[in-house]
Amino acid sequence: MPLIRKDKDNETYRIIGLVGSFGFTTAGAIAGGYFLGSYLDKKLNTYPWFMLVFIMLGIIGSFIEFFKVIKKLLGENKK
Repeated sequence: MPLIRKDKDNETYRIIGLVGSFGFTTAGAIAGGYFLGSYLDKKLNTYPWFMLVFIMLGIIGSFIEFFKVIKKLLGENKK
C-alpha cells in the first residue's frame, strides 16, 4: 500500500514541476528576445523594432511550449 502512495506523490511533484517551469520558460524567452532584439537594434539602428519582434516571438514560443507540456500531461492521464 505505501508504494502506491509514493508513486502517486512522485507523479504529483513531477506535474507541479512541469507546470511550474512555465514561468521560467516565459521569463527566459522574453529576456532572450529583449537582449537579442536590443543588440540587433543597436547594430542596425532600428530601435525598437527588432526588440519588439523578438519579445513577441519569445512570448509565442513559450506559450507553444506550455501547450505541448499540457497536451503531454493530459495524454498521460488518459492512460
